[in-house]
Amino acid sequence: MNAHATGGTHGINKSSTQVMGTIRELRSECLRRRRSLIARVLPVPLADLRSWSMTEDGALAHETGRFFRVIGARDLSDPNQPLEQPLIEQREVGMLCLFVAQFDGEFHGLITFKFEPGTPDGIEVAPTVQATRSNYEAAHGGKRVPAAEIALSEEVCTLADGVQREQESWFLGKVNRNRIILLDVKEAVDIARTVPGSRWVPIPVLLAAALESRLLNMDLRSVLSMWPLEAIASPNALGSARSGPRQDGRQPGPTGSKPERVPLDQLSHWQMAESIEHRQRRFFSVVGCRVEGQGREVASWDQPLLAPAGMGQCTLLIRPGLDGPELLVAERLRIGSVRGPSLEARFQRGDIADHATESRRRSMIAESSGLLRCREVHSAVHTEEGGRFRGAIATYQLGLLTDADGEQPGGRWMALKEVEALDQRGDRLSVELRTCLTMIKGLIMIGSLEP
Repeated sequence: MNAHATGGTHGINKSSTQVMGTIRELRSECLRRRRSLIARVLPVPLADLRSWSMTEDGALAHETGRFFRVIGARDLSDPNQPLEQPLIEQREVGMLCLFVAQFDGEFHGLITFKFEPGTPDGIEVAPTVQATRSNYEAAHGGKRVPAAEIALSEEVCTLADGVQREQESWFLGKVNRNRIILLDVKEAVDIARTVPGSRWVPIPVLLAAALESRLLNMDLRSVLSMWPLEAIASPNALGSARSGPRQDGRQPGPTGSKPERVPLDQLSHWQMAESIEHRQRRFFSVVGCRVEGQGREVASWDQPLLAPAGMGQCTLLIRPGLDGPELLVAERLRIGSVRGPSLEARFQRGDIADHATESRRRSMIAESSGLLRCREVHSAVHTEEGGRFRGAIATYQLGLLTDADGEQPGGRWMALKEVEALDQRGDRLSVELRTCLTMIKGLIMIGSLEP
């Protein structure tokens, strides 16, 4: 099926739709919504969370058995660096979906402005549909997620479709399905009316907006990473659209991590009181919150959130190669990597696995040395998953080298096209590397990088 031929959206006129054509307009609207937000996120002791309690096996869980649980995990696979910590276990696969249509021959994405309790700014730009299975099945007893039935349909024209991983230092094997769905004329007009507060934004603007700080949420950055590289140079170059997830079928196996589940109150380096904290106040804590006065599916709810102790850091070096840009990446196995190692940026800090002083020092020296040789460094501060984390922020840096830099200990150079192919298949790239990939496509869009 040819996406360009079957989309059938050339007849839509921008003047008849709600289109935001610049980053400035997008940020202005987002700031306006932040200023008018009346939601409150109140701290609550874990023991006082409504509908949450400790289970017989020592986990913190919702009374319905849905949504997610906080469990204790211990990994002794590396005797030199044993790990034990709380992990978020969310077995159900959520849906992240961006609807797209062509206006005057240019692809646009239908975005929303999403409130999440853990997002520092309250509201960020989000994909059309962003929902856990419990949410789109209305396990909370509230309103249904608008347009979820289309996002879940197999009878649609897809430009990208794959299962993608999230933070494996904080989640136990969590994945979400990421989709980009192409709409025809009638659907594009009708659906925008049914998704509250939605706006059409040109895909080039969304990709360039990934270079801006604290604007696009993590889920939108993840979905945009799958926007086909070939479509950036020419929308008419899009290959075949297809339905069904393009994952490679990877399942938990012997190459993945195998942490032992332990009751939360038996984690020797962690203590439980009003929250769950590391005894040395390191890494992160698990805190309770109560959310009131916002416009989500239910009027109020309680939940735990994972609150990092500091900012994260992700730096990706990019060099010119014979077949286009090459990225400095590394394979890593985190405590929650039950699906096998993830491909990450070579330089990434800020999680519990990165606490060895000597290895951290060597990594920072190598990172600084690489950045000093770059002709340009593009930096942005992005927030991470606001629905599960409180105040999780990371600095992302893309360093553009002037020549083919030599070998890097602990990493390897991989062609952008190869990383892109892995991303399209799904279940391979870390969520941080997907943010970097979206930023790279933004650099290509603004002319700072040749594909």
